[in-house]
Amino acid sequence: MAKKYYAVRVGHNPGIYVTWSDCEVQVKGFPGAQYKSFPTEAEAKAYMGNVSIANSSIAKQRGAKKTSLGASKRMSVGEYLKTQTDDISQIVESDPCEVRAFIDGSFDKRKGVVGSGGVILLGTEEIEFSLSSTEPNHVAYWNVSGELLAALHVVDYALNHGYTSCSLYYDYMGIEMWATGRWKTNNSLTTNYAKRMKEASKQLRIDFHKVKAHSGIVYNDRADALAKKGTLLK
Repeated sequence: MAKKYYAVRVGHNPGIYVTWSDCEVQVKGFPGAQYKSFPTEAEAKAYMGNVSIANSSIAKQRGAKKTSLGASKRMSVGEYLKTQTDDISQIVESDPCEVRAFIDGSFDKRKGVVGSGGVILLGTEEIEFSLSSTEPNHVAYWNVSGELLAALHVVDYALNHGYTSCSLYYDYMGIEMWATGRWKTNNSLTTNYAKRMKEASKQLRIDFHKVKAHSGIVYNDRADALAKKGTLLK
């Protein structure tokens, strides 16, 4: 079996590990955990970005199983989400992507209006957006359409402004699953979404991060409110 390097960018004890069992210890039960496997250590280090890799693959025997949340001096995205602080510098420090966005979707069944919304983070700058749609193909899939349209809006924003990487923080799994091909598309909405995300990924690194809905996460709650605002625009 080919050797793998497991890069834990956000977890109990961020670092690079060489076994899944060691990696699992760091991410299991950790809100907002970020981790990926790579065939080479160089690729794993590139994924880690500015996050400390004190726990390197060669040091796993000594420290991989130490799971103290205080082991890393740098606050992770997951820790940020738990603290509810309004200081977004913690996200900027932990997430290496140039564009970071919390997104959500909504649907007003009475009016037949789809709403999309989110907060785009660029360094210390915050850009809010609310969008609406009454296109029949969008209305047919209710708030799912809003979720996907919000993701596409952020990706288009990143591409149009010359960025090469973005992170999407979402609470609906379809945003990641259809984009990565892990869910099968079975209608025109999801097929078009998957196609556009695949094309975008040729020019843009897109990271996906699942967050729990309605759990008090500040930016996620703001995205939810902005998506609902989108349904009022028509």
